[in-house]
Order: sequence, then C-alpha cells, then structure tokens
Amino acid sequence: MVPAAGLTAALVSHGHDVRVIGPAALKTRFERAGARFRPFQRAQPPHSREVDVIEDNLLAWTRFIAGRRLADDVLEELRSEPTDVAVVDAVVSAGFAAAEKAGVPVVALVHILYAPSIEGPGATQWDPIRAMMDMTRRHLEVPELDPGGPVMAGLWSRCPIVLACVPQPFDFPSDRLPSNARYVGPILDEPVASAWQPGDGRVLVSLSTTATRQRDLLQRILDALADVDVEVLCTLGGVPVDGLSPPPNASISDWISHREVLPRTDVLVTHAGLSTVMAALASGVPMVCMPMTRDQPLNAERVATLGLGLERSPTASADLIRDAVQRVLDDKRFRQRAKSMAEIIAAYGNGAVAVQELESLL
Repeated sequence: MVPAAGLTAALVSHGHDVRVIGPAALKTRFERAGARFRPFQRAQPPHSREVDVIEDNLLAWTRFIAGRRLADDVLEELRSEPTDVAVVDAVVSAGFAAAEKAGVPVVALVHILYAPSIEGPGATQWDPIRAMMDMTRRHLEVPELDPGGPVMAGLWSRCPIVLACVPQPFDFPSDRLPSNARYVGPILDEPVASAWQPGDGRVLVSLSTTATRQRDLLQRILDALADVDVEVLCTLGGVPVDGLSPPPNASISDWISHREVLPRTDVLVTHAGLSTVMAALASGVPMVCMPMTRDQPLNAERVATLGLGLERSPTASADLIRDAVQRVLDDKRFRQRAKSMAEIIAAYGNGAVAVQELESLL
C-alpha cells in the first residue's frame, strides 16, 4: 500500500488523473493523495477484525487477491471510462487478468524484493495460488499462464513494464533480469507531523502494521532496552497489542509516521517489512532486524549482508537483543553504510523515476 499511495501522489503532482479501486478502508488515504477512489463491490478482504493474522486464513486471502470477484470489480471499473494504463499491486493477480481482458496495458507495482520473486527458491512461494489464478483467467476468457517456471515471473512477464520499488543495489544480485524490469526505488508517503521530541540516543521499535502475534517479541525488546542509555519509542502500527509494560525510558504510541520520526532516530528495531526497511534507509538509519514471516527474512538477509544492520531471531533473548542494539549504536560503520544507501535512494526521486516509466507508455 505504501508505494501505491506514494506513486498516486507523484502521478497527481505531475498532472495525471488517477483513480484507484481497492478496499473501502483505503478511501481516505488515496483521496488525500489526490486520486478518485472506487471501493470494491464484490470483493472484500477476508478479515473482519484488525487482530486477524493473515497466515491463519491463507485460502481466503488467495480467493481475495486471485479470485473472480476482484477481477469482475476491476474489469467493470476499467470499462467505466477510458484508461491509458493500469498499475496493479504485483501480487493481486486478478487485477492483471481484468486489465488483459479490458485490453489495457498493465504495469506491476512490486513491493517485495524483485529478484527472489522470479528466480531461486523464494520464487516458489507463490505456486499455491496458481490454480486460483488460472480459474479466474478462464472465467474472464484470457489465456492461462505458462505452466512452466515461477508463477510471478510468468504473470509479470506479460507486462510492458514492471516497477520494482527498491534500489537495485539492495535487491539480491541477478544476471538474468527481464527486459521489462525497472528499478524505481522506494516510493514513500509524505511525513505526518507528531509531537515526539526525543533527546540524545533514540531507538525506534516497530513490528508491522498487521497482526503477527508480536506482543511477546515487543515486550522482550522493551525489556532489552530498559538498561540501555537511550530514549525508546515503540509504535504499534495501529495493531491492538494489550498488556505491554514499557520501562521508564520507553513510550508506546498506537501510530506515528515513520517518515517523521526516522530522521531523529539512531537505530530501528524492526520486523523487516520492506516498506519499513526502505523508510529507514531513506533516512540513513541502521537496523536490528527480527523477521517473523512472509518476505521479512529475505529483507533482513539483505540488511545484514550489506552491513546496514544486524539480523536476530524473533526468539532471541532480551540479552541478545540488547547486545545487537548496542553494537549498532556503537559501531558507526552501520550508520555510514545506511547513509550511503540513503544517497542512492534519493537519486530515484521518491516516485519520479516511476512516473517517467509510466509516462513512456502514454
């Protein structure tokens, strides 16, 4: 959602008429970015409560992103008025099928690491949704995907352009990049002002905007930082987490804009979700990554490999977490490498390169 909202704002600022179709809960966010918003009518996200864990209901989520209801919603919207280009969340395969049916050029907006999604062992994680994807494509009477090779590689190969929303040096190396791949860097929301005014020594703790049963890990991190001479801000990302006991040097907030507080942060302790990692690196902030699920282990691996921070297990003890944070605070090389990555990210212009690529299709 973060690159989609950021790209929307960038397109609008360049004078483009943008309309967005998605879950009704996103209406305010995209209208604030300047888009016309259309809520899904047939398709609805499967969770009914913010505390639901996606991994507990993978079949329902597969039906949502790959099923015929979403495809029919998108097709109806594309046919409602002329559309030059459809930019589709890279994993929402039903949207690709609908754009193909409507005869509209479709661009994949990739908000996960690109290279491991199309090659290597990581690419097979999407294979279980292939059957649902092909059912939807048969429903719309568009060709099924080539049965050989990784499913996302096959889906994205049909696009004139694929926008990978990371700096290329951060992704896994590859010497077989498809000709339609474009690295456009992270596309981040504008910062939202907060009242947090930290002193010297600042650690930000943030473990996802979706429920991942993160309470125990959050408490361990807070316990680990209790004896470290830093001021700690723990943001919950809007996820209800009850029963936390913060130490005197820590405060807890339901939600604060990372873009606003990261420039005043020395270390981020994170689950290594890609949007959070990119926001940290855009501000030159090193990390301690504690990946829990989904693509987070891949992101954490790149952070550690590139010397942008350290990776620790989500089951690590408070002592191990404390030692990792202290090491990143003390070793200035982590900060220097993060600042170098920030310079690389800045050159992409926060959506400017992506807008140029899209304009090439008009």
